[in-house]
Amino acid sequence: MNHSVTLEDIFETTDDGIIIFDPVYNEQQQIIDFQYNRVNESALRLLNHQRDELIGNSLLTVFPGVKKSDLFQQYSHTIKTGTPFSIEFLYQQDGLNTWFKNTGHRVNNQLLIHFSDISEYKQLLEEKAKNEGLYQALIRALPNTDVAFIDRQYQIRITKGVPFRAYNYEEAIPEQANLNDILDQETAKEVAKICRQCFKGKTKREEISIDDDAKYRLSFVPAYNYDQAVFGCLIVTEDIGIFSLSEDELRNKLYALESAKESLEQFAYVASHDLQEPLRKIRAFGDRINTRFADQLPDTGKDYFDRMQHAAQRMQILIDDLLKYSRVGRVQNDFEPIDLNVLIQDVLNDMETTIEETQAVIEFENLPTIDGEPVQLRQLFQNLLSNAIKFRKEDTPKITIRSQLAQPGDTNVSADNEVSYEITVADNGIGFDEKYLDRIFNIFQRLHGRNQYPGTGIGLAICRKIVEIHQGDIFATSTLGEGATFHVILPQKQYSIV
Repeated sequence: MNHSVTLEDIFETTDDGIIIFDPVYNEQQQIIDFQYNRVNESALRLLNHQRDELIGNSLLTVFPGVKKSDLFQQYSHTIKTGTPFSIEFLYQQDGLNTWFKNTGHRVNNQLLIHFSDISEYKQLLEEKAKNEGLYQALIRALPNTDVAFIDRQYQIRITKGVPFRAYNYEEAIPEQANLNDILDQETAKEVAKICRQCFKGKTKREEISIDDDAKYRLSFVPAYNYDQAVFGCLIVTEDIGIFSLSEDELRNKLYALESAKESLEQFAYVASHDLQEPLRKIRAFGDRINTRFADQLPDTGKDYFDRMQHAAQRMQILIDDLLKYSRVGRVQNDFEPIDLNVLIQDVLNDMETTIEETQAVIEFENLPTIDGEPVQLRQLFQNLLSNAIKFRKEDTPKITIRSQLAQPGDTNVSADNEVSYEITVADNGIGFDEKYLDRIFNIFQRLHGRNQYPGTGIGLAICRKIVEIHQGDIFATSTLGEGATFHVILPQKQYSIV
């Protein structure tokens, strides 16, 4: 026996919720509530209520939170005007936390509501937005590349640079553009074909040469969401024309660079060395004039003369420091095991006079033995200790030298060095503002006036150069007025760098 499908069957079996409301009026014929007239099974399931909890009851009795939302006003407006509506909203009251899509119509002065739960759809949209945000950040972080993100509808969603220049398209990409909007028909088909493979989880790379000078590598990479489903394709374009030099050209350029570096170091050494002789004569003749004719000079002349001698002395110190700087790394480094406890004690013996004059207290213990070049490491720690004493406050300088194993990943030390030590030289001096951290290791950089703290601004530059030769790292931390700590990271063993 056949049974024809009735409207009642559709009403009760549809997956979406259906509710028929009767408007409730006050004496002024204003709508003050809506009464449940009929509800289907899906509506009961979506609202998590029994039929007898709704039928005959009012909307605001069952869901009082509706009064505070725009939903009640929308219902009332449709009854008054007959204008249908369709809205999406998140309801987080009265035991619900659900995204709904509602449509409403006036039928014979009743309100017919058709609604569905779109929470899963909204979650997918949110995840998609998160994914696109993640890929936007990734695209911005990719250096020296042009990137486009293509969704599964072949719409260009995100771009960086000029991602389609390999296909002779170098203009700005319009919003909501797809491949057919910017590429010729054949090229768009070719790119779409590769994207289809990408949507299946396959990565493809190809190289395109436009002419002798323009060569690009394109990578088509699947973009995965949090569920590991491919939701798009990243097209990464790299200009590899700059890397197409022949091996001989690269070798020649490296040789020229190395020659220029050696020439510069040789010039610094020779220039500094050759400056010493005329400077010695200036100081020598100045001493003779001071000895023989000092009593014949007026006070102004004596002042000028003293300034000249002091300037010559500063020049001598500067040249000496330049020579030290240029010598570092100019000779073959013969590394050998060095007990830093012994080396530091030797440095303190050399600085005995300065330490006594300033009454500095220097403590160290249990320092490691490492491979190093003795003269250079001695220069390194002498410079650090001299700085710690020089930039002191009025109270007694206190300096501590400590060591610990360096933590992997915390330094710029080569990964070839399995064990490295962090040696810290901490003082209680004047410290410095850490906004100057990027300057203090540069040559000729000074944070204080020469009259306040004498020096050439080369000492820390020498330290950095020595540490780099030892395949290590150096940095500083400080708080102005509370002292400074210099961190020296040195490998336990030295390996040849090929």
